[in-house]
Amino acid sequence: MQKIKRRFIIFIILFISFTALLGLIFLPLIRDLQNIEYREEFSSWVAGLGIWGVIILFGLQVLQVVVAVIPGGPVQLIAGAAYGAWAGLLILVTGCAVATALVFFMVRKFGQPFIIRFFGADVMNTWGFLKDEKKTALVTFILFLVPGTPKDTLTYLAPLTKLSLSQFTLISLLARLPAMLSSTVMGDAVMQGNWGILILVFGLTALIGILGIQFKDRIVERISSGKQRHKSP
Repeated sequence: MQKIKRRFIIFIILFISFTALLGLIFLPLIRDLQNIEYREEFSSWVAGLGIWGVIILFGLQVLQVVVAVIPGGPVQLIAGAAYGAWAGLLILVTGCAVATALVFFMVRKFGQPFIIRFFGADVMNTWGFLKDEKKTALVTFILFLVPGTPKDTLTYLAPLTKLSLSQFTLISLLARLPAMLSSTVMGDAVMQGNWGILILVFGLTALIGILGIQFKDRIVERISSGKQRHKSP
């Protein structure tokens, strides 16, 4: 227990330090965004892109899901800043649905060797409990929902289960919605100059993220051990 507390404290310190560093790096941009004229110029630039702006954002979202190493946060913040919380969310959800389908068909076509080539053989053992057909949908939803779990890896592993394309897509989208919405709300808050909303949503998101990262290993271990107990005579 003492070891867990120490790790948690270290993680909090690192998180605060990293957040402060990002704040210093983006301080010039933050100052510009406090200027209403700068925000209006950005909005006019987005409007000038027309449908191409939507297509570019849609493409970025598809690319982010398909290419596992690309972080999703910046794309989601841009979506909220450019098109507002709800319109931005709609574009993200549409891109996520298309990307999920692409990954699903790729994995179903090329199978397990495709996964091993990109993620290594050990990943098959680590996530083997997903094969429990009675729990696959629930386990996949929980893992997608919990912050800190490797969702990009999971996107490539879940198609190896008995889940259908419609089930997999629905589970993925519903579980990703809270994180995507919080990001688009923050992006929209920046453009509206609602710094109170930005700080509030960021604080709640950070708190949930910290708890998720801290306890994700326990959640995965409990799900995995539950599968093993189910198999035991």
